[in-house]
Amino acid sequence: MVELGKSKIEATERRKRIVFVIKVLTYLVLVFLREYLDWKNEPLLIRLTPLMDALSLLLAGSVLISLGRLFLVRFYLRKKKSDSLHNNFVLGINYIASMLNVIVFLFAIMIFIQIKPSEFLGSITLVAAAIALLSKDYITNMINGLIIMFSDQITLGDYIQVAEHKGKIQDITLLNVVLTNDDSDLVMVPNSLILASHIINHSRQSVRRLTFEFELKNQAGLNVDQTEQKLKNAIKPFGHEVKLHSITLKALEIHKDIVKMKLQVQLNTNSKEQEKKIRRSINQSIIDLGHE
Repeated sequence: MVELGKSKIEATERRKRIVFVIKVLTYLVLVFLREYLDWKNEPLLIRLTPLMDALSLLLAGSVLISLGRLFLVRFYLRKKKSDSLHNNFVLGINYIASMLNVIVFLFAIMIFIQIKPSEFLGSITLVAAAIALLSKDYITNMINGLIIMFSDQITLGDYIQVAEHKGKIQDITLLNVVLTNDDSDLVMVPNSLILASHIINHSRQSVRRLTFEFELKNQAGLNVDQTEQKLKNAIKPFGHEVKLHSITLKALEIHKDIVKMKLQVQLNTNSKEQEKKIRRSINQSIIDLGHE
């Protein structure tokens, strides 16, 4: 899945390079036409002047933005001594370039319809302020998205847990982080929640653990050591995938009627399928303990 995502990103980059070359050639053609045609004495050419000006601005701005994006990405990859385009920084630069291209496009439209950008911006100041107030949640999410993209705490491909959501990061957008959970469902987590919550990045841990928190009735005969041994017996069939000596069970809270307990199991495997089987076996054992 990760290799497929990388190949798609690399294919997109190749298309961007081809489009960049086409933009440069088109802009050079426009410059040539502006220099060698008599625009002041030809009525048809006079009517085409706003269109030519708009296209010139659009292409020049797009070429400069593309050059800036290319320079920053190459500088970053050289600094990190990497050639992978599958990372947060490249994603963030691409989004910023897209937003700048939209701004250049809007200015080109103004020139085409012969509206001075300064006058237009002055006339819509109040409208823009009202729109900003109404869409402040979206703006906050976009800013948070850029912060996430330019940070190294989480990145594409990491397996994280945020609030009650857990999964592998498939994409980071300006509005949310897209996770694929253990059931292969896509979960959209808002960027504001990502920055406001505690995040567990399992991919950055040196060891891989499974954690279970559960409750047992506080009754006569409840023995922590015996309970731990029963859970170990449930995991014994997975002796190659689990470090049996690393299994720990402890009581978190003791109340009159219940005891809150926490079980941790260290894994020897990165297989999601095996992890799912181990998790199911332990969950079944915990259910059985609750009915004893």
